[in-house]
Amino acid sequence: MTLTVCGLIGSPFFRKILTQLNEKGVAYDVENVSPFGADENFTKMSPARRIPLLKDSDHGDDWVLPDSTAIFHYLEKKISEPALVPSDLADYGRALWFEEYADTEMASTIGLGIFRKIVFPQMQKKAPDIDGAMEVIRGKLIGINDYIEQSLEGREWLVGDSFSVADISVAVQYANLSFTGYVPSAERWPNISAFMRRVGERDSFAGPHVKAVGAFANMQKIEIDPAEGL
Repeated sequence: MTLTVCGLIGSPFFRKILTQLNEKGVAYDVENVSPFGADENFTKMSPARRIPLLKDSDHGDDWVLPDSTAIFHYLEKKISEPALVPSDLADYGRALWFEEYADTEMASTIGLGIFRKIVFPQMQKKAPDIDGAMEVIRGKLIGINDYIEQSLEGREWLVGDSFSVADISVAVQYANLSFTGYVPSAERWPNISAFMRRVGERDSFAGPHVKAVGAFANMQKIEIDPAEGL
């Protein structure tokens, strides 16, 4: 068996799968693949033109699976231990919900609303859209932070008693937010701050995260007055 994860280290969805495989202690290869400017062959593999993609030699050279959710749950079936989805049915449903919430609502707000406004212009040697990003931070992101904060109240992990797809999916989104220079205030959202410290202590998450940090280290960052309480 040879597993190859295709994508870019700056993608939270790519790191979601790397974290999963690291948790399982499974060897894998990485292939740098960018959806930006990719040819039609990429579209055939990923009709939505998104990363990551997974290749599994067990199914032949032409087998490719797109989308982090599809890949994650495929890998859970293929490599069942340690399990990263809860066995309890109610917890399983909640874990799937947090994965969906992270992949859609959080990704749209953080990825499109903040990360792209800060990072993408600088990749093109342009000034970042600080004002546009701050509008999102002061607006829609507050509701997301409040929801995750209350969901973590009295809990170590978002669902059940163990690290799961819910935690991975949410953490990689907050990680991309940190690359812009902004992290939610530890005073206003202490549960999120403590949660991200716990996740960051896991080697499975920290390895890919540190590589991503290096990719954005020299970019201009958001600076927020602590008095704003954001």
